[in-house]
Amino acid sequence: AGEGLAACRFGRRVERVSWDAGRGAFAVDFSGTRTGGGRMYARSLALGVGTAPHVPEPLRAPAGDPGVPVLHSADYLEHRERLLAARHVTVVGSGQSGAEVLLDLLRARPAGAEGLAWVARTEAFAPMEYSKIGLEQFTPDYTAYFRALPEGERDALLPAQWQLYKGVSGETLGEIHDELYRRTLGGGWPDVVLTPGVAVEGARRRDGRLELALHHRRQGTRAALATDAVVLATGYRERPLETLLGPLEKYLGRDGAGRALVDGEQRLVLDPAVGGSVFVQNAERHSHGVGTPDLGLAAWRSAVIVNAVARERTGHDAYDLPSRTAFTTFGLPGPRPERGSGPGQGGGGSGGSR
Repeated sequence: AGEGLAACRFGRRVERVSWDAGRGAFAVDFSGTRTGGGRMYARSLALGVGTAPHVPEPLRAPAGDPGVPVLHSADYLEHRERLLAARHVTVVGSGQSGAEVLLDLLRARPAGAEGLAWVARTEAFAPMEYSKIGLEQFTPDYTAYFRALPEGERDALLPAQWQLYKGVSGETLGEIHDELYRRTLGGGWPDVVLTPGVAVEGARRRDGRLELALHHRRQGTRAALATDAVVLATGYRERPLETLLGPLEKYLGRDGAGRALVDGEQRLVLDPAVGGSVFVQNAERHSHGVGTPDLGLAAWRSAVIVNAVARERTGHDAYDLPSRTAFTTFGLPGPRPERGSGPGQGGGGSGGSR
């Protein structure tokens, strides 16, 4: 598809974006792997820089140590043979990736000598919400509801929705249980430890192995786990925009936590002195909710951005978008309490609307 689009330019890396007031446009500086660098100008930009594998702070130093493999699940297949040869492997993270890594290692190891541990901060190894009504939280209707909440309410709600994006398919959980159960039929017990509710707070090399410092938050207990390899199924985080948009810093609107404000049309909230628009995708979970990285909403987000640009240039939308997208009604239609006078107080910051 890309080869058929004459406007696509591959092999170029955007280094920085600045506002050229004289031209009334953004200056986009880029470098090229074959063509060299250059500059382009545009009044509207759409950033889709995506996410990158997340390595928790306590494991960043060990991740760079070649002695004991500490790798992200994104690199699992590349290092699978080395992991199969390790005497003991610890999987960190309770989502689908962690479950699939554990299941693959479990099936490849002999009964009674599995040498596996699966630890995660979440309260349970639980199934992902996948009911039709439950998935309406991945609709434009829910996004609009979430955006209208006070900032503090949004920040509290996101981690409580972990089963919408950190859960495991029921089928995979069933396969793990069945595999473990089969290994008990001869009277033994598999050498596999599954422990939710546990945070990895530190790691150090000791006697040729890696010792993980574990903390069970509910019990308040701590323990050390010696392992020979670690697979981090710790998800992905938005790539920071600060380097790319550094020259625009003085124009960027921020919320109470210093995060970029994004309006209902996926547009960064900028100072009125900037006459152009910078649209973002997958950089606004703090303001738009759990559906931000969801591919099911990507077409809708893209249409919203195209419509915003089309209205600016032609006065008309390019796409007709539905006014209702969910059978669920999120929130009540009554008047909202004044900030500071009701349960929603303490939100702080702005909702991000222009």
